[in-house]
Amino acid sequence: MHMNSLNEALWIWNRENQSLVNQYVDFRHEFDLIEAASHASLLLSVDSDYAVWLNGQFVEYGQYDDYPQNKAYDYLTVGHLLHAGTNVLTILAYYQGESTFQYRKGNPGLIYSLDTGESIICSGSDTFCRQSLSYVNGLTTHISVQLGYTFEYKAASDDQWRALNYRMSGVWEAADTNLLLNKIWPSLYERPLKKLILKERIQASLKSQGVFIRNAEPIETAAKLIQSDFLSFRMPENILVDTSEINLEALTSHSKLSLAASWFKEVTGIYLVYDLGQEESGLFELEVDAEHGAIIDIGYGEHLDDLRVRASVGERNFAFTYHCGQGPQTFTHYFKRIAGRYIQLHIHGVQERFVLHYAGMRPVEYPIELRGEFDCPDLLHMRIAQTAVRTLHLCMHEHYEDTPWREQALYALDSRNQALCGYYCFGEYDFPQESFKLLGESLRDDGFLEICAPAECEITIPSFSFMWVVELAEFMLYSGRLEYIATVLPIVQRMMNVHISNMQDDLLRTPVEKGYWNFYDWENGLEGYAEINECRWDAPLNLVFVMALEAAGAMLNSCGLSEESIRYTAIAERVKLAVHERFWVSTEGAYLTYQEAERADHYAELTQALALLAAIPPNDEIADQVRAGLAVKENGYVPITLSHSIFKFKALLGEPARYQNLVFESIGETWGSMLFNGATSFWETKDGSAAFSNAGSLCHGWSAIPLFFYYAYLLGVQPIEPGFKTFKVVPTPAGFHKISGVVPTPYGPIEVNWQQTPAGLELRVTHPDEISRVI
Repeated sequence: MHMNSLNEALWIWNRENQSLVNQYVDFRHEFDLIEAASHASLLLSVDSDYAVWLNGQFVEYGQYDDYPQNKAYDYLTVGHLLHAGTNVLTILAYYQGESTFQYRKGNPGLIYSLDTGESIICSGSDTFCRQSLSYVNGLTTHISVQLGYTFEYKAASDDQWRALNYRMSGVWEAADTNLLLNKIWPSLYERPLKKLILKERIQASLKSQGVFIRNAEPIETAAKLIQSDFLSFRMPENILVDTSEINLEALTSHSKLSLAASWFKEVTGIYLVYDLGQEESGLFELEVDAEHGAIIDIGYGEHLDDLRVRASVGERNFAFTYHCGQGPQTFTHYFKRIAGRYIQLHIHGVQERFVLHYAGMRPVEYPIELRGEFDCPDLLHMRIAQTAVRTLHLCMHEHYEDTPWREQALYALDSRNQALCGYYCFGEYDFPQESFKLLGESLRDDGFLEICAPAECEITIPSFSFMWVVELAEFMLYSGRLEYIATVLPIVQRMMNVHISNMQDDLLRTPVEKGYWNFYDWENGLEGYAEINECRWDAPLNLVFVMALEAAGAMLNSCGLSEESIRYTAIAERVKLAVHERFWVSTEGAYLTYQEAERADHYAELTQALALLAAIPPNDEIADQVRAGLAVKENGYVPITLSHSIFKFKALLGEPARYQNLVFESIGETWGSMLFNGATSFWETKDGSAAFSNAGSLCHGWSAIPLFFYYAYLLGVQPIEPGFKTFKVVPTPAGFHKISGVVPTPYGPIEVNWQQTPAGLELRVTHPDEISRVI
């Protein structure tokens, strides 16, 4: 749409160390204008990320997460920052250069064009650059395998290169314009989603403070240093000077804290722990007046279970280091969001003076409106609904994220849960569409998707690939965007045809080669870590395969490809019969999880739930038997966890009259227990931070699923035809005497209000004229 000016620009980068991973490069372009250009626009794209200033004023940051062969560009209005005479455009660009769970390695490169109306200022030979003097470049500490590198910043090396009156000298040189001479140019397209909103600084409360003695060698990571330092609490007045103008009983991140320099001669340093008040996600920001040589190690986390921030978890490092320059300085790290509730500072190396003006976070949010409404008389369920919305929103940035703290990764199963909730509370379809598009672009030759997108990893989760097809069909149903579905159907067919060709006796064998993580749930025998034989058949894999076949058939039918739709549906029926024949154990009244000669019988709630949802039982009697077994509290099955409880609840609500109370009592008990334990967002598992060897996240998108059941079952609104063209309202009262709410649709809101009366359930529904309710 806006690309014309980019056609004149060249991809550029620093001439030196172009293959270096984790590198930061300063770019500076000076140009003259005869007059101000109030309507000027800046277009830019980069591998991997950027922050941009114009005439010393911050403009924007944040490259869209996508693939190296297809790069989004940002369109930024910048005319208000230009003036007649000399102007300067400065860009700090970051190249990760190593594939992770939200980045696929590409070539380092920056391209931009500034259209002023009178001229077009482009990346090219007039751009000068150098490797950043302030950021430590190259192989440094990883945050995690999923997130890439942490950072170390040396403020004393910042020579104010972004200022208008700065004069280049030394290592500055003309940018390399021959980057892609023998390579493929990425195709460029305009960012498909709205830019993230960078909000104002959070005012956090000072939770704890004191002195510390370093207990580890300096060569350790900042995270391990923070984790192992000896801490000793001190009252604020013991470690501060110049306290006359601050309230010692209510210190915050905005309080001006002058640290007593005398402590740094007796101990290693002073520590401060700030509480953001709730789970947050955003950019770290710091403002200090310090002396050259002072150092701040900064950790962040979701809890204080260790009586400090858990900065080091196994090989994960949730911390970074800032080396102070001389005098007042402000710093924002634009290249990796942090998340959590607590920030811990370990300040050392101070000789005479250190004044902290701010340390904390500027939240970053995807701009979205809460359009759905749900109201019930139960305060616990209302609180669960509100916290679930916040959890969902915290896990939405460039795409759906599993957790904003530990991974920031887009998974197919996680995003399916998130999207189902988002349709009801946000009614926004661009965001899920682009997330699903990213996943689809990762299709491999073996018919499976990459584990995350955009990513490149040695492992994949086969069952999650099939859930991508399911979530696409659900997206079609809620959004009505058949044109998009038509564009993605070739990928779906390519995937499904690979697996159809691999069927044996109407089933899929479990892939056992290296790189296949046969994960189904975070429970014994389902997590995919056990050694398996070369010949094994997994019920969960085949059950989600059935669901994917039927989902593909539904999309093909809606797009007018009825012949292919019938073929997929017929194959699904064959697989259903084979699953029942292979896995049903009549004496147990349940379906086995695996068929493998050397493995003990394994029965799981997940397997029974998926069997019901895939309509595997050949008659109502067997279906009732499976559902009844699933509903028993002590059924002897491997239990289902938060991530997959959506399947159990949906399966039980296949017979709402019998099991509706059980489902919503379970939601109240499970999600309520997190609230009673102080949660401000919902956890990855019920074990909270103790899960996964103390790496459990306390904000996980898949745990927002109560929203789906509140709207789709308690309120009772579900689409029948794509886009809610026809819909049903069938409330599941579950002991409530009244419920009201609003469900957004592509045509406008559906408003529902029902209550129990002596004459029965009284239901009132209003909806746009373009859609109709099926009664």
